[in-house]
Amino acid sequence: MAGTRRHLTAVTAIIPAALALAGCAHSSTSASSPVKMVPEQVLPAPKSLVAAAEPQSNGIMWALAGKPSAGLFEFDAASGRAAGSVSVSPAARSVAESSAGVVGLALGTRRSGALELLDGRTAKVIRTVALPAPAIQVTVGSDGTTFYVLTAWATSASVTIVNSRNGAIHGNIPVPADTVSMVPDIQQSTLYALQKSGLVSEIGISSGKITSTFRVGDQGRGIALSPDGRTLYVLKGTPAVSNVAVVDTSTEGVQRVLPAPRNCLELLVSANGDQLYEVVATQGYGNIQVFAL
Repeated sequence: MAGTRRHLTAVTAIIPAALALAGCAHSSTSASSPVKMVPEQVLPAPKSLVAAAEPQSNGIMWALAGKPSAGLFEFDAASGRAAGSVSVSPAARSVAESSAGVVGLALGTRRSGALELLDGRTAKVIRTVALPAPAIQVTVGSDGTTFYVLTAWATSASVTIVNSRNGAIHGNIPVPADTVSMVPDIQQSTLYALQKSGLVSEIGISSGKITSTFRVGDQGRGIALSPDGRTLYVLKGTPAVSNVAVVDTSTEGVQRVLPAPRNCLELLVSANGDQLYEVVATQGYGNIQVFAL
């Protein structure tokens, strides 16, 4: 990772006042009308935001932002106050942090992919793990050491399992070619793979086989899981008009639909499961809107 840690000023800039919530995207589910909600907090974030990591129990979050140059920004999830930043590869596409304090940065170019592992305390690179295809998204398992990286070529996709302690690859799980986001269950035995079509496939991590498929609506964009493993939150729609399907994992049914801000690109769930973080980004501004669950 290039660059050095530095103070931020842009992150603490005032957010534009007009942050209107987008309307409901069409859904084929019966629970298609979003409930009315407003964010209980709006955290300032860098413009050209690319992705953010789940807030940790100590309240720290990492955000990936910047075009054409990229940076990894650390800030307090409660106040939005910046702690520092470090320059990263412009190939960075996604970021996640384990409970052990290891930051995983997914890198993807047209020809290659890698997972960069960093020490969350110093932001220094620990190791870089080569991947079989360009990386799209990274998330971390409940064990606090295993990273799951979605990689894809034009006609195929898979999820690579990486042990952050030693960088060893423990397997590659085939997923549908149009998978846009994924998350493992709490037991780390099943992978939920969200497709562009709005289908969610449940895939056995050991077998690599699809065990179930269900629809959450149209135009899937991102997926997150509650800490207790009982609820999936699925971002669907377009950047202009989107919403969040709340899915019961035991029944695979949509229980309700929540609003999503315009230009929402990612969902994160707080460590205690009480808040949903909706990551918003354009070239002109970025913020993270916090909703009570």
